[in-house]
Amino acid sequence: ADVVIEIPQGASTKKIADILLASDVIRTAKAFDRAAASDPNVRKIQYGLYKMRTQIPAKTALQMLLDPANQIKNQFQIREGLRLSEVLTSLAESTKVSEKDFQAALKNRKALGLPKWIGKSNEGFLFPDTYNLPLKPTAASVLKLPITQFNKTLQDLAFEERSDSLGHKPYDVLVMASIIEREVFRDEDRAKVARVFYNRLAKGTPLQSDATVAFAAKKTGTVWTTAAERKSNSPYNTYKFKGLPPGPITAPAKKAMEAALSPAEGEWLYFVPINLDTGETVFSETYAEHQKAVAQLQQWCLASAENKKKCA
Repeated sequence: ADVVIEIPQGASTKKIADILLASDVIRTAKAFDRAAASDPNVRKIQYGLYKMRTQIPAKTALQMLLDPANQIKNQFQIREGLRLSEVLTSLAESTKVSEKDFQAALKNRKALGLPKWIGKSNEGFLFPDTYNLPLKPTAASVLKLPITQFNKTLQDLAFEERSDSLGHKPYDVLVMASIIEREVFRDEDRAKVARVFYNRLAKGTPLQSDATVAFAAKKTGTVWTTAAERKSNSPYNTYKFKGLPPGPITAPAKKAMEAALSPAEGEWLYFVPINLDTGETVFSETYAEHQKAVAQLQQWCLASAENKKKCA
């Protein structure tokens, strides 16, 4: 007979054997342990839902778990650069769990397994990736998936230790990574942008990040801001207030986190994209150099009606 089983995130071989046994897929856990011990691919078993058969040999069960065709794809995606409100709306649509339930579950940080150094804001740790939904999703079980991935990424990057080596608190480096995530077009510019912002912090110069101002203005999908928005009294207005904003503005992906931990070497204090199609960006050490780069952007914006729209 067919049966649906659920392999939880991070399950050990023993745990998988117990689940298979409890669902009558295999006759003994020992047989599965033996089959797994002789197959190095066992590490490739994904968490999630599987369509299996009852009363089959342990070796067959292992092969079925390794065959993607048997996995029931019930997934949700957290895209890079989204703010929390957008993520929760998307999760509610994918899971049929209400946004209100997600907000309530976020209050119980200990149960979700968040590091103690995470600040008060709920932005910044619902790690962008594609996840397999549990069989009966609850707000907590769904949120634990990106948070587990976030914790794993922190570990992979030695995030806390490397933040200390930089002379910054881990939370400040996470905030920096979130700004880099929203500000940067191209992979190769991330570490340079990180250096610009660290140089500004060191000099006591306002960061002047449009991404933080756009966050304060509750804008989505753009980092362009108006003169009025850049005058707002929000603590996220890095034109008006020096230092980092009080919390992240998105959940950064691994590349942005790496850039915040390993800024490039350089004396730059300014950067501006000069082509919004390619993302080509100019980095400058002086304001005069920066003004020349801004003129290049303005020239690009005026080159066609299409460009004009993109610069609006």
